[in-house]
Amino acid sequence: MSFVTPAALRAALAFVSFGFAVLAGPAPALAQAKPNIVVMGEDADEDTVPRGNRIFQRVITELTETMNLHGYNVYDETAVAMGITQPNRVRRRDAELIDVARSVQNPPLDVVVIFQIYASASKSAYSDIVRPEVRIPGRLLNVRTGQSIGSFEVAGVQLPPLPQGCDRECLLEKVGAESKTIAADVASALTTKLDGFVAPRKGADAGSALTAAPDAPVAGGAVAAAPGGESCAGLPTAYVVKFNGFSSQEVQAAEEYMSAFRCYEHHRPVRSGAASAEYWYETRSDSARLGRNLRLMLEHMSAPGQVQFSGNTFVLSRVATR
Repeated sequence: MSFVTPAALRAALAFVSFGFAVLAGPAPALAQAKPNIVVMGEDADEDTVPRGNRIFQRVITELTETMNLHGYNVYDETAVAMGITQPNRVRRRDAELIDVARSVQNPPLDVVVIFQIYASASKSAYSDIVRPEVRIPGRLLNVRTGQSIGSFEVAGVQLPPLPQGCDRECLLEKVGAESKTIAADVASALTTKLDGFVAPRKGADAGSALTAAPDAPVAGGAVAAAPGGESCAGLPTAYVVKFNGFSSQEVQAAEEYMSAFRCYEHHRPVRSGAASAEYWYETRSDSARLGRNLRLMLEHMSAPGQVQFSGNTFVLSRVATR
């Protein structure tokens, strides 16, 4: 069986893209959608402010709003997970939070923001002045891979003393107001870290096997300028790509195609056999674009097969024919 090489496929698709550009004009550049985010509080430590507390609610609202204003798609945990978890659970460890984030399928979540709130009050050794103390650490995790994206903590801020006779209501309001201000600083720092992580790497927009490449030759020896393509400014993520029923030659050809996909970062084999193979595939593409490229790859390899996707795993199954 003969295969179409990636170079030949680039030229063919450049010709097709050029034809559409002549008919419909230049295609506008499409920006990569920003990752979907959920903000969650870890309160397993008995010294932290528990979920549902007035201070907790002000902090999570501030974190959510700050990241939302920076253009990220931020989803409420209760709204997206109430069908699969108990909405009022408290004292949850990070393992439970990550499991919940991975279990939510609609919408698929990309990043989880995990924070803690430590709040206390200390009395001066020289007078009856009482000062509140608040510390808020936060971190970012890639939901699919568990990769740490960044962390930041605000602590040691000199807060104004509490008024004399401050009761529980007064304490919750005063500490809540200070916590909200600190949470804004934490959210701003985490957003900056996420912006840097999502920014495209140098050369990420290089030519692709399944996207028209610049200066690709077309019919008649002419050179067609590729229309505007999609940006590779997306969250680096990883997928598991499994091949079932393909020959070793077909798997080798597929590996060449996948390394030429647009926004490709890196891949490595995890398992390989006579009729199966498994790869860890890192890319800045979203699952929709990667799935489309895999289906086109099978079509151009003349290898009948099916592509299934679930979680972060693509399974390509060869459909045997006579």
